[in-house]
Amino acid sequence: MSEVLPTWLTCAAKRLQAITGFVTVHPNGGDPRTLAFSRYEHVARVASLALLVGEERRLPRAEVLLFSWLHDINRWPFAHNAEKGHFDGADDMERFIEGRLPEATVSQAADIARKRVSDLSQAARAVLLADIVTGFFEDTLFTITGLNLSPSELPDGAFDVLRLPVGDYAFLEELQHLYLLLNREADVARYNRDFNSLVFRSARKFLAEHDFLNMDPLESERFWRIRSALRYDYLEQYIFPLNNEKVCHGEMIRRILVDPVVSRLGGNAEACLTRWTEVDMVAYVLREGLVAEETVSALEPRLDYISDVDPGRCFI
Repeated sequence: MSEVLPTWLTCAAKRLQAITGFVTVHPNGGDPRTLAFSRYEHVARVASLALLVGEERRLPRAEVLLFSWLHDINRWPFAHNAEKGHFDGADDMERFIEGRLPEATVSQAADIARKRVSDLSQAARAVLLADIVTGFFEDTLFTITGLNLSPSELPDGAFDVLRLPVGDYAFLEELQHLYLLLNREADVARYNRDFNSLVFRSARKFLAEHDFLNMDPLESERFWRIRSALRYDYLEQYIFPLNNEKVCHGEMIRRILVDPVVSRLGGNAEACLTRWTEVDMVAYVLREGLVAEETVSALEPRLDYISDVDPGRCFI
């Protein structure tokens, strides 16, 4: 990464290792599994898929990589669970990058975040497509292999659209392997490696079988219908309530942690929170006496929620 990216962007990207992805990366020091869900790994997966799309379209590799790492670079600590109602990353993108890259590049990065397709270059389109599609598979596969929800608890129609072969024994064995790596062995490095491979292979299969590699899906009404159905009828109904609230305590994070910090920082909130990690944010609230230590502890993610509370829905 450092060979093709500006030094400042490489440094900024490293911060994403301690920024939430699918679930909160809480700096509790006791559960290494949370590190599997960092925003850094999400961007790495997006970059891999965007490069595949870019190769199919003969796009400049360096430009695709640059936009991949820019598209999520200014996330707040706790990401979605902190930003909701407080922060728009697309609107902030120009402030964050200003003066460090050409104006046209800055504008493209902001338009990727806004999903403003008509204004995007071909390289930026490849990144937006990769970001959307990667999310479909990350969220589904994290729910099974990370949170231990049985595939039988998710709708067959979504698996059909995603082309995930949940009736195939070899595929289920791969999911079991991932679950055991993370939840029994706590081997985050191997889990990330194998999980990233599965996401990439699944996303490539999805694009190929829907014939989206031979066209620009962002110009296809069929693609946007698929995206809408997966987003609103599947992810928001079956997955987000589990990971955002039951596992991550998203509403509590906003009310107990984020609201007091934003209020205290005032006009400096955007500048501070796009520099801080989640460790920094928790240290700040404790140092300033905004939240008691025992209250912060109550915000730790419950990765074993299904096993502990609803074992009848377990995958393993």
